[in-house]
Parts: sequence; structure tokens; C-alpha cells
Amino acid sequence: MRTVVEEVAWYGKVARRKDLMARGCTEWQIRKAVSEGQLRRIDRGYYALPDADPLDVRLALHQARRTCFTKAEQLGLWIIKAPAMPHVAAAHGRPVPGCVVHKVKGPQTLMDILRQCVKCGSEVDGLAVMESAVVLGLCTIPELRVAFAGREDARARATIDMIDPQSMSIAETVARYYLKKDGLNVQGQYYVKDVGHLDLLVEGVLCVETDGEQFHNTPQGWAEDLRRDNLLVIKGQWCLRIPARVVLGRPDVMLGWVRQALAMICSAPKPSANPAHRVAA
Repeated sequence: MRTVVEEVAWYGKVARRKDLMARGCTEWQIRKAVSEGQLRRIDRGYYALPDADPLDVRLALHQARRTCFTKAEQLGLWIIKAPAMPHVAAAHGRPVPGCVVHKVKGPQTLMDILRQCVKCGSEVDGLAVMESAVVLGLCTIPELRVAFAGREDARARATIDMIDPQSMSIAETVARYYLKKDGLNVQGQYYVKDVGHLDLLVEGVLCVETDGEQFHNTPQGWAEDLRRDNLLVIKGQWCLRIPARVVLGRPDVMLGWVRQALAMICSAPKPSANPAHRVAA
């Protein structure tokens, strides 16, 4: 059983008393943690760890807490672009300065957060968040189907159908979404012998790698990319490397590059299957 401090940390370092009590904490545990300096009471019914984010503390003073994409980002889920204003949950439903308020009563589950994201964002925003929840092991696709079985969940169910649990990054997920929406056949995590898995295979002929700076802008990442690219050339495999910032910020540019590459592949002369013809040429 987790301590009250661990429970508060689980909620994002600020938690409501009623939520802590619902999780099995007792009044005595909460008072003891406060008296020992492990927690601080910041408002009626709200407690925080000493290193809590100032935003969470400010929200607690308004009887509010993170929700929707703002909470999803805090949980480490994939967010294409953080909302211009924090999305917050408040049972009172009153305005909170500088925030988008969702009227929410009671504790929030992961499924509640995902449902809010699907309703608030675009289709691709919802896909990125839901797919990351599966990829990160926070839930399974069958669990999502059970949670979103209601009449009002048709949009969420359509999004669940698009989830690929093998996706390795938000850039891969977003690229796959736009390529499929453009009518292209797309396979995720395509394996090439001696090279390894590539992010996407488009129309069975063009590999697409969506490069994020975190893993590719390092000496080791650069050397590995060169090795893989050289082997792809040797094997006669076409491949595009598209920066993640382009995929996430300018999907139209990505689609243009892919379409141009496919046109080049289609127009490239094909070697004759007859050896005699190759000699004559």
C-alpha cells in the first residue's frame, strides 16, 4: 500500500483530500505528513508536495486541477502541441483566470482524461494521446473498447480502430495518420534485414523515417543513421528521412515530399528480368 506522500505524487504532486481518502488514506496519515513537512496544506481540502509545480498550486487555490490535454501532457502522453491555455477541471464550473474550465466532479481516471482529449482536440490529437496510452502500457486496446462503448463514444471508437501499438514515437503516429488520410498504404515498423525496423513503409516501396532530435542529434544516433542509410542504398531501398518538427508542424510538406518520392520511384527505369536484355542495353 502506498503512503499518502506517494498518493499525492501519483496525482501530480497536488491532490484533493477527498481523492486521497477515496484511495485509502486516513485523516491521521494526512495530518502526520503535514506535521512532518512532507505535505503542505495549500487550500481547503488541497495538499501539495514541497516541490509541487506552481501551476498546480495556483489551480488548487481556485479549487481546480489539470485535466484534458494539460493533464495528459503531465502524465507523459503524446501531445502534438500544448494548448494555449491550461485545461482545468473544477466541480464549481466557474471561470479560472487564464484557463479553459471543464466542469468535472469527482476523481479523474485515465479514461476520463482520454475522453476529454478526444472531445476537445482534432482526430489526430486524440489518436496521439490514446495511442501513447497503449504504447506506454497505461492501458490496452480491449480496455479502451470497454471504456468507450457508449452511444456518445462513436468518435473515440473510430480513433481506437486507428491505434498501432507498435508505434515508437508521436512523429511516427502522426505521419502514419496523415499518409493514410491521403489514401496511401502504410505499414508501421517495417523490418529490413541487417538494417532493423524502419518507422513506416509507404505503398510497399518507400521507407519513411521520422527523425526526432532527442535520439538522432547525438554522435551515436548520427553514426547509426549513416550505417542504416548506407545499407538501404546497397539493398536498393528508397528511404526518406523527415524531421519530426516537419511531421508535427507541417504535415502538408511531408505529404508533398512523399508524393514526389513515389513519383520518382514509379518513373525510375526497371531492370529487365531477361539477362540477355541487360547485356544488350
